[in-house]
Amino acid sequence: TNIGNARHRPIQYPDGSDGQAEVNVLTNLIFNGGLRYDCYETFGGTLNPRLGLIYSPWQPTTFKLLYGQAFRAPNVFELYYEDPGVNKANPDLAPETIRTYELVYEQYLPANLRFSASGYYYEIHDLISQQVDALGQTYYANLDQTQAKGVELELEHKTTSGIMARLSYGYQRAENSITGQELSNSPRNQAKLSLIAPLYEDKVFAGLEVLYTGSALTLAGNQADAFAVANLTLYSQKIVKGLEVSASIYNLFDTKYAYPASADLREDTITQNGRSFRVKLTYRF
Repeated sequence: TNIGNARHRPIQYPDGSDGQAEVNVLTNLIFNGGLRYDCYETFGGTLNPRLGLIYSPWQPTTFKLLYGQAFRAPNVFELYYEDPGVNKANPDLAPETIRTYELVYEQYLPANLRFSASGYYYEIHDLISQQVDALGQTYYANLDQTQAKGVELELEHKTTSGIMARLSYGYQRAENSITGQELSNSPRNQAKLSLIAPLYEDKVFAGLEVLYTGSALTLAGNQADAFAVANLTLYSQKIVKGLEVSASIYNLFDTKYAYPASADLREDTITQNGRSFRVKLTYRF
């Protein structure tokens, strides 16, 4: 298929600027504020703040109260992609905005342990989402309002020999605020285990991560199965000045899994790649 009219239209990049300031309100209370302004020729200007209060009642304990706003203008593909009988353009598509509220608790524990817990609530207005009309054509439209709320837990341990282990778990629910319907491709449960160990001084490292993703709703109202995949990486630095080398095996155990498909595909879920390899060389001079 072709991008149609989109290929004849210039991409509109925003002009923007931002600033940030930090103030010690008390010896153990910090206020951090940031402000970003973006201006699009198509949609005009938008001003988005980031605010945070950081409170440390005791040296190993920190509380954070965070608020932020963000803005995303629709891209050229979402505005103008047209394929007769399959997808139609929507040049009236509006930008989407998000407001985030988060409360974070961090605690350093004996034996080089760090624990954190956070709860969050997101409000997304005019979320840009792919829809299907009465004739079966897909198009991008703005949903009225969506919201997501959840919690995240994390435990981290660092040893004196340089080994680092981190375990995290997150639970969330994302839904249409008007109908209460859960959003597709938004798993409620996710977890991650990562291990990093030095194999030779500070020059060669090995890393293992295990990612778990819970079941997720598909556009057809079915459930994509939960799955877990493991990735293994060997990484070297400082052996040759300016050269970094890494070798990775993704989906180490060749797990069969699938993600919910988008509306312009016939399948309800799309099977993902099995075991794959990548070697990366980076040289800086």
